Amino acid sequence: MTALATDSNRIYELGDINQVPVKGSSIIYQGAAVGGHSSGYARSIANGDKFLGFADEHIDNSGGGDGLKTVRVRKRGAILLDISGVALGDIGKSVYATDDNTFTLSDTNAVYIGQISRIDSSGVALVEFDVAALPPVAA
Repeated sequence: MTALATDSNRIYELGDINQVPVKGSSIIYQGAAVGGHSSGYARSIANGDKFLGFADEHIDNSGGGDGLKTVRVRKRGAILLDISGVALGDIGKSVYATDDNTFTLSDTNAVYIGQISRIDSSGVALVEFDVAALPPVAA
């Protein structure tokens, strides 16, 4: 690539939404924690994935191949999540997902998704997440 010698009309995406291709034979439910499989395709999050955000829609690619459909995800924000055993003293602690709807304070076989900023009620916490701020996943 060479340096610009004239104006370049770039395409920008504003906001906190991303659109990512879905892994074949996958169903992603609205509200699910979404992970990036090692193949690069999105799926319901599983251990070893990179957290991509929360699904903004339901996508059924169960009968399709890799990338046949895409899913819209929220890549930054704050979300209320059920987290077993959380207490007021857990504000600021890291939150992990063990599947698309199970969240914990333990990093064992889980994917980091964000930090608790408020305890809303017994077992419910407001979790702030920002995919762009996550460390890169080891190759």
